[in-house]
Amino acid sequence: MRRLRVTTYDDGNSLYDTVLELITAAQNRVWIKIPWWDTSPQARRLLDAVIAAKQRGVDVLVLCRPEASNDAVLRKLRRADISLTSVRYIHEKELIADDIAVTHSMNFTRTEIERNQNSGSVFDTPEEIDDLEAGFRTLLDNREAVSVGEEEWTPSSVLIPPDFQKFLTRYDRLNPLQSKAVPVVLSSPGHVMVVAPTSAGKTLIGEVAALRSIVGEGRPAVWLLPARALAAEIGETAKRWNEHGIRAIELTGETNMSSEAVRKAQLWVATTEKFEALYRRSSLREFIGSVGCLIIDEVHLVGDPERGATLESLIARLRAAEARTRIVALSATVSNADELASWFHAQLIRSAWRPTILNTQFVAYDAPAAEERRELHEAAKDRALRDLLGELVDTAGQSTTVGLSAATAEGGVLVFCGSKNAVRRTAALVAGVEFREVDDEQLIDAAFARGVGIHFRDAPRAGRALTAFKERDIRVLVATSGLSTGVNTPARFVVIRDLELGISALEVSQAQQMFGRAGRAGQEPEGFGFMLVPRDQEALWRHKLADGYTARSRVVDRLADTVLAEILLRSIRHRSDASTWFQETFAYAQSREVHDVDEALDFLVRRGFVTESEDGLAVTEIGALTSRLMIDVESAAELLAALAEVPVPADAAEAEEYVLQMTASGVRSLREWPVNQRTYEAVVQEALSSWSRRVTSRLGSHFGSRFCLAAAHLALRDPRRLHAKPPRGMSLADFRRAIDEMPRYLAWISALGYLGSATWAPAVAGDLARRLSWWTLSPRPERGSGRLLWMLERTLHPENRRMRMQNLWGRARQNGYSSPDRINARPRDVDVSTEEFAQVARSRADLQLAVPDRLTLPVTTATAQSRVTVLSSTGTRRAVSTVCPVLDRIELALPPGREAGSMVADAFLYTRDGDFAYRNVVVELPDDAVGTRLDPLVEAARLVDDLPVVAVVVKKKFSGLRRLLSSERKKRRMSLLPLLAPDPQLRPVALALAEHEAEPERAVLTLRANLRAFLAAEDSHVPRPAAAVLRSGHACDDEFELTLAALAGALQFDTGAAISGEKVVALVKISGEWHLAAPTKEPFVQVEPVVPEELPPVIRTVQEREHDPDATVTPLCDWMQEFTQS
Repeated sequence: MRRLRVTTYDDGNSLYDTVLELITAAQNRVWIKIPWWDTSPQARRLLDAVIAAKQRGVDVLVLCRPEASNDAVLRKLRRADISLTSVRYIHEKELIADDIAVTHSMNFTRTEIERNQNSGSVFDTPEEIDDLEAGFRTLLDNREAVSVGEEEWTPSSVLIPPDFQKFLTRYDRLNPLQSKAVPVVLSSPGHVMVVAPTSAGKTLIGEVAALRSIVGEGRPAVWLLPARALAAEIGETAKRWNEHGIRAIELTGETNMSSEAVRKAQLWVATTEKFEALYRRSSLREFIGSVGCLIIDEVHLVGDPERGATLESLIARLRAAEARTRIVALSATVSNADELASWFHAQLIRSAWRPTILNTQFVAYDAPAAEERRELHEAAKDRALRDLLGELVDTAGQSTTVGLSAATAEGGVLVFCGSKNAVRRTAALVAGVEFREVDDEQLIDAAFARGVGIHFRDAPRAGRALTAFKERDIRVLVATSGLSTGVNTPARFVVIRDLELGISALEVSQAQQMFGRAGRAGQEPEGFGFMLVPRDQEALWRHKLADGYTARSRVVDRLADTVLAEILLRSIRHRSDASTWFQETFAYAQSREVHDVDEALDFLVRRGFVTESEDGLAVTEIGALTSRLMIDVESAAELLAALAEVPVPADAAEAEEYVLQMTASGVRSLREWPVNQRTYEAVVQEALSSWSRRVTSRLGSHFGSRFCLAAAHLALRDPRRLHAKPPRGMSLADFRRAIDEMPRYLAWISALGYLGSATWAPAVAGDLARRLSWWTLSPRPERGSGRLLWMLERTLHPENRRMRMQNLWGRARQNGYSSPDRINARPRDVDVSTEEFAQVARSRADLQLAVPDRLTLPVTTATAQSRVTVLSSTGTRRAVSTVCPVLDRIELALPPGREAGSMVADAFLYTRDGDFAYRNVVVELPDDAVGTRLDPLVEAARLVDDLPVVAVVVKKKFSGLRRLLSSERKKRRMSLLPLLAPDPQLRPVALALAEHEAEPERAVLTLRANLRAFLAAEDSHVPRPAAAVLRSGHACDDEFELTLAALAGALQFDTGAAISGEKVVALVKISGEWHLAAPTKEPFVQVEPVVPEELPPVIRTVQEREHDPDATVTPLCDWMQEFTQS
């Protein structure tokens, strides 16, 4: 590939000379795109060369603007019988001479040739020449399409059934696409996929599909959309239909509905993620099976890196069920439409019809070297954009400034930027105002006054800008990419400024979506799209857009999450089912290769989300919780590991900080939160300066985590700053988005309390989750308000909470309520009946402790479905005991090392419905306390008798070439994975052998010592699962280490295995580092990694922490009373 650079820099004329030489030497063709061409001497030489080429029989084609300044040249070209096509707003400057091409920035004018600096690139590869040629042909085809005139349309009364027409009064005629698709959608018994350009009218097709199901068949319909903005737009349709008796609801991440409201609805308008979450809700599964039609808008987004896996798994689930639920999929233009439609057995309807002609062009600019600072790259784009808008505004093509003249542009200009900061910068450039050190509101008002609107998520007065742009009160709108998939916002000109959206590269489908906004149906026959590209990327993007968007499966990227959902839904019941399920996916349809689903299953089993036995695969309680709350399993696994080793806080504030830190550091999306560090660094540092150093020392290097913590800090402790005017350059909306994202993960931690997986942290997380969800209430929800908010939420239906919570909360606080404990009568203006309120009241957490009888603690609670977990402490050692359901007592675990004296018990009660309570009591140990303490080996033996019989070991299957190519290490690793699985059924045994120790290091060492005493040694043999080893009472060395790892995993540790001295050794992760799960004389050892596959060459061994032997015996979590308010 030859990439010759040509320029007019440094008084050189190589660009001009190259163009002239290529035209002069051409033998077969000379194709030219040029906006401006005058008759100055140098430009005249080019004109003469072109005419001479025509005279010697060369195919000459010129595409040029039909402007007065070009008339002299255009007349001469016509007289020479040269093929001339007028293209308004053409911007590209290109030459194809035989099989060599030049793309450049030089107009054929005196100023451009003799004064201005210009550059270009020479191409000669067949692929690049083909792409450039395709660009010429597209413009020519568009000219021909414009000249043909209007296509045939069909009166709606001809194709729309009478029963449907009152719902579709907006349409008196159906366009060519609709005329082609509607009869198929009305008559086809199976799935249908409609592929057409953006703005071609696919919405009507979805409406007809929904009406066929609702009105024609009496069955509900679901309309899936990829974005909340689109859901809101279709929601307008739903509101109109409500007037005619169709019950419709809108379901997005910002809205919630009770299961009963969902069941009564006939039309759901939902985002894909929200619908999938409802699909996983057991109470709705039967109803979802009654859905007659699933309309999927933007189905090509199966290739989206974020949403694609969820959408693909949903379609895979329904693709063979057309007799029950029809899929009507609507797609933008996608190059592999046949492949996509074939995958889910859909009849494909394809149309290239579009209400306006779209002309897309590239604006190549000279970009600085990649290593140059960002400001230089931004400035280069500014120059290119200024020149482009100058041409669009000033028909003479000589404008060098934009400023106020942008307001007089012929037709609206919509500029898409990749970030909020780029929107600010670009709007200021176009309007001719300053943006640095100016807050959002000032910039928005200044730009609006000069005819430039600004639109990004949570931008002040974004609605005003959108309305003004639609009504042509302003002519320029600068927006982020969200507007491309939101409400219909057509413009004559669309400019794509950036090739990155946030931290992600721009996808071809996203570019097509943005360009789809160019053209105003019924008002202008054409739309014009321009993409700014660095000159060295022009050929790449030209090729990408010529090839079009190809949807590629993303399910493998999220395979563990997807497989967990299918196990929850019972689509996968056994390991062998997983491969069968995978063959239903788009990934398999594209590759015809069965991905190794076993690896995903091993991860799920090893991390305790799934159990595997002779009866097959089943989700654990934690697995079901994770899937239903749509928490990615990698984040959930990190959170579980963090909870297993988090220290006991010194006070309530530190407790909040620990929980928030675990969340922000453990959740991938929060760690990678897209925000500009330079902009917010000072505010984040200030917000976290008052936090406990024990907490902040656990933070990693991810700025996203720290930003999310600062956002939570402001909402919880300093909310006035989130309502005040922000510092210049900052947006409070960035903080609010982070605040909105955190409650879901905190709710997940909160639910672990009832599952018995933690002591104090779930209560704190529950309080935080509700206070962050309702941080805007007045008065501000303070620490401990979470329980009151919990009760108030349960008295209102989900769909009514946003509107009515403030009134209910205000009345409760005005009447002196800080917790739900004293609210015993149904409040007025709530949704629940008296009987239903009584059920809410009975589900409150209620816990009373009596004087202990030796190590038996009497417990009183009125809550039937609850769990009590007790953290016992002697000052130097801690132990945990738990019981569910709660009867009337709990046997306390006596920490090792204490024979007499005092012990304190911190008791936590968690209800199934989400409330919590706390009490503590001091226990005077009897003189024979050790004698009354249940021997850990006896306790473990009793529990082992209840373990299920495990008759077989699930082994990896290798066959043929794959077995030959697998290394010994990989085969060993794959054979060990099932044996490391932390079966939740082992947790009681693990607690007993760890003597209920709460401190991570001591729990591991105590577990190891007691397991060694519990299992008799025997000779080596094929390792068995931990349950089988425990039931047998004996183990070889390898089995012992693997059983130790499995038991530690049941205690929520992240576990693994390595080879040391030719023997298997167990590993545990503590404080984010891998340790050998054994004490040794040396604090460091060398190991060969097995699971995980990579380890440091030398790792630490587990060592006991030093403790103060004179520590006092006091409640560890007395600060919990600040959270219970009881």
